Amino acid sequence: MKPKVSIIIPTYNSEKWVEECVLSCLQQTYNNIEVIAVDNESSDRTVDILKSMQKRHPELTLSSAKNIYPNCWDEARAEGFRLMSGDYVVTIGSDDYIDAKYIENCMNIVLSAPDKIKVLQTPIQGVKEENSVKIKVGLISHTYSSKQEFKQLCLTKCPVNTPSVLYNTELYRSGLLDTKPEIYGGAADYDLYCRLIDNGVFIYSVPKWLGFYYRWHPEQATWKVHKEQKNYDKMIQDYWRDKWKM
Repeated sequence: MKPKVSIIIPTYNSEKWVEECVLSCLQQTYNNIEVIAVDNESSDRTVDILKSMQKRHPELTLSSAKNIYPNCWDEARAEGFRLMSGDYVVTIGSDDYIDAKYIENCMNIVLSAPDKIKVLQTPIQGVKEENSVKIKVGLISHTYSSKQEFKQLCLTKCPVNTPSVLYNTELYRSGLLDTKPEIYGGAADYDLYCRLIDNGVFIYSVPKWLGFYYRWHPEQATWKVHKEQKNYDKMIQDYWRDKWKM
């Protein structure tokens, strides 16, 4: 049997998009998955929509987590990690969605070298909606060829498409997927990638788009983090520049 993939979907006030996101995950062609949606104290109809979906799709697992840190999914993802039973795990934002073959495409690459590829990221296709019509607005990808080059990039920007990252769950069991949202808020994953490379874990970057759609909209957490007026990126870069003496 193929390795099991856990898909965690943190949700927060995403009534406009959550059904499309969850359905895109449930309808994957890869035949050994579990989908776990964890609500982060939504105040809109998100939870009602999820409960209605679970009646139609009893394989969908639902849970909840306290909303402690603003503009991040760490609390909900931690609950998803606790519940997951997969060999691999990916966390997908509830405003995004994936092609039916996305997980299959990712796993074909991972399973070509499972002892080598413990973490994988893919390009993401940006989309926005105008009058209910989806418009592609650019492909985002990252290129690097060595751990040293990845470190250097980390000191200038986050070189990872966070929504697309697929992890071998042995990293979670080893404590290597712990984050620090109490320090870095919604940018905590940026620090996580630095700590992974510091521990010798390379994030393989796929050059070809495999089917991930990233939705741009004014309510997304990424923009809200920027509005916090806290320069998390600089904090992270300064810490690792000092630690790596680069």
